[in-house]
Amino acid sequence: AKSTPYAFYADETRIDGALSDYAAEQKLTGEDTLALTYEPLAVFRVRRVSRCAETMPGHSDAVLHVRFSPDGKTLASGGGDATVRLWDALANAPKRTCTGHKHHVLCIAWAPDASVVASGDRAGEVRLWNPSTGAGRSLKRHTKWITALAWAPAHLEAPAQEKCEAFASASRDTTVKVWNARTGGVAASLTGHTDSVEALAWAGDGAIYSASRDRTIKVWRREGAGWATLRLAATLQGHAHRVN
Repeated sequence: AKSTPYAFYADETRIDGALSDYAAEQKLTGEDTLALTYEPLAVFRVRRVSRCAETMPGHSDAVLHVRFSPDGKTLASGGGDATVRLWDALANAPKRTCTGHKHHVLCIAWAPDASVVASGDRAGEVRLWNPSTGAGRSLKRHTKWITALAWAPAHLEAPAQEKCEAFASASRDTTVKVWNARTGGVAASLTGHTDSVEALAWAGDGAIYSASRDRTIKVWRREGAGWATLRLAATLQGHAHRVN
């Protein structure tokens, strides 16, 4: 039978060593009463990774970014061969190859409902893909390569838009653009960074955080109902080097 480890507590203080050591530390005598409580501990058995479980060939150049779909069933990968490939993550098998980019695919992001996959390349082009058919369309407004993509959280209410339609792209052209995935239009173009924007995060309260080579993080918040009202709310400084 496998033994179960327990943790012991005295007055809510965990006793990690011998009980006699704890009694001596607390200067307890044989006349003192000590109430002990205990609880079972979880047992984690970690298996050492000793071999590759699966290899999924397909890209003809370096794989530069991978991202699982929200349900974990599909993996999207972007590579130096200018393709986005969709894989069945359960069967470890290819599903579709999405072609259309003219340069290295640098970043990928899934819509929260997994209905669309966005990808950005080194030529500054963003493409939106239907994961069911592999069909894609191009969005070109950046002048330099795309460094990051982020979708608005699904729970946010976006006036005049359906859920899972708003996403943001960051670029080496120092801008962040907020798009409507349904119309392909730019809802807002956020300027203020003085160097390449390297990373994006869309907060649960609707704020967008952008990190840049200019060593700052900028916080953008809506002043009104739509994403077009996004304005700079704060600039966070302190890093001595680029933030990515």
